[in-house]
Amino acid sequence: MITSRSSEIRLSATGRGVNRSLQLWCCLLMLLGTAGTASGQVRCFSWNIAKAIGDPVAIQDVFAAAAADDKPGFAVAPAIIALQEVTSSTRRTIISLVESAIPGVSYAQGIYTSGGGEDNSGGAQLLLYRTDIFQEDQTGHRDIFTGGGRDADRWKLRLVGSSDDAGVVWVYSMHLKANNSEADAAIRLSGAESIRNDADGLPAGSNIVYLGDFNVYSNDEPAYEEFLAPGDGRAEDPLGSGSWGGSSHAIKQTQSPRSTGAGGLIGGGMDDRFDFQLMTEALMDEEGFSMVPGTYRAFGNDGNHYNDSINDGNNTYYPGDISRSNDLADALFEASDHIPVITDWQMPGRMSCVLDGDLGRVVSGGSASINLLVAESRDAVEDSYVDEIEFQATGDGLLLGGGSGVAPRLPSFEAVPFSLAAGVEGDFFGVVTVEATTPGVSYGFQQLNTSGIAVRPARPSWSGAELDQDLVVSASASPDGGVLFIDVPIHNFGWDAAQATLDVDSVSGLQSGFFIWDGLGTQVTSGPQLLRFGFQTDGTVEGVYAVDLIVRSSDEDIPGESIHDTTLRIEVEVGDDGIFGDLNGDGLVDGGDLGLVLGSWGPCRGCVADLDGNGIVDGGDLGLILGAWTF
Repeated sequence: MITSRSSEIRLSATGRGVNRSLQLWCCLLMLLGTAGTASGQVRCFSWNIAKAIGDPVAIQDVFAAAAADDKPGFAVAPAIIALQEVTSSTRRTIISLVESAIPGVSYAQGIYTSGGGEDNSGGAQLLLYRTDIFQEDQTGHRDIFTGGGRDADRWKLRLVGSSDDAGVVWVYSMHLKANNSEADAAIRLSGAESIRNDADGLPAGSNIVYLGDFNVYSNDEPAYEEFLAPGDGRAEDPLGSGSWGGSSHAIKQTQSPRSTGAGGLIGGGMDDRFDFQLMTEALMDEEGFSMVPGTYRAFGNDGNHYNDSINDGNNTYYPGDISRSNDLADALFEASDHIPVITDWQMPGRMSCVLDGDLGRVVSGGSASINLLVAESRDAVEDSYVDEIEFQATGDGLLLGGGSGVAPRLPSFEAVPFSLAAGVEGDFFGVVTVEATTPGVSYGFQQLNTSGIAVRPARPSWSGAELDQDLVVSASASPDGGVLFIDVPIHNFGWDAAQATLDVDSVSGLQSGFFIWDGLGTQVTSGPQLLRFGFQTDGTVEGVYAVDLIVRSSDEDIPGESIHDTTLRIEVEVGDDGIFGDLNGDGLVDGGDLGLVLGSWGPCRGCVADLDGNGIVDGGDLGLILGAWTF
């Protein structure tokens, strides 16, 4: 309806944060799939429609064929339709023909202005644009008098979601003075100068397309040269600025597709290049909006009908499909006395970002706890015709991390990790800012919010009274005494509800008869967890046996969890001197020794009752006494 306006995901990053974002990313893809069909190509279609006095069925067929034209390797409905010789009385009819020819695509009409004078001078300019790709900035419209009772129209179209000048296209549509006298050429030059004076006042580097029926007869006519003259609005001719006259240049010519006139349509055969699309350098530089090389074409012209009707004999516009080519040629013959000019452009990308909306419980100051996912999501007919997106992502100080990158095409994405700053406790609210550094990008500036509850990292310690992460434990045993068990408590120092629980994961470095018997896989909160080590004394000889261990623990299994390593040295002296646990030296391990243990209960680093050497006389030492009891 035209209104009037005045898949799969291929993970490229790993980690729990990415997996947690997967569901949100899938939801985003579903939304994109229902948000329109903003294809990654802009097809620009311009045509002198000759006041729509041609056969209306043929006119409709030409519009439909333009949307289905796959000569450059793909077909896409035009995003810009600029028509010349549109009168006030035929405008609604033409719009209806476009709607019927290209169903399912939403077009809007740019500002249309036509006084009675233009209706009497051939008609005005009509612009239609796809609403899923462009929106009109109506402040940019201007009528520019070009002589002969005609105005050129200037429209400002902005790519949906873009906020900078690189997302703007300026369209100048014109129908310059006809006929081949010096006076007519002078009027055309005056009109071209008026247009260039206007365009030179636009921002430098603007995307400008000059299109329409120029009525120039050669490449050395001053009006044509005016568009190519120096200045901010300087245009380039995609077909080159050389001659387009004669049979050797027939492929460039646009008027007339009929050798004899009829019903008001002018004849003469295909021998003039009156219709053009000229573009500024910004539309030719292969960055952002830019014409795809090789896609400029006089629609339906096969170059084999010089000075003849376009449908005389076979037409070979589609070399592998003569029937299709002939159908198009017949429609062009019946529709107008000009044929359209079509170009296809690449577009700036569309940036899509996902961030976990709610982190829940998270460890502050830990490893990456959330991932920003960035992708280029333009719905493209041909992926290579969507310009890449370079971006920069930053946190707000509460969220740390970020960086720059290039957003890949969906279904891939770039994952940028962020973590929560150290020292944050309780409820928090964080912001990630993503900004495209490539110009013209749709939705190139986004701020994404996340919230949650922050806890401190766990603090493994060998002591509950102070933070102690390096411990030496000593014990003694007799040769061939079986297994000696050594209990070592590990604490989550300073634990409260605002601190992560401590997961005891592994011990490395065990060898030479030492082993871990119990205590791994536990979660430590307010009280200590005993790690029970064993040493096999059978087969040992007198001496000191030692092992240096790394006990690895981690925060609880939530975003931001970190790894913690503590060191533990266990020394066992094997010898016949004395009996382990005989604290009073009476040759027995009995109630007397038990009384010494109970009497020394509590912190007692270095005392004789601290059998496991952990600085505390506690249940571990009690267990050792009972294990060594003399019967």
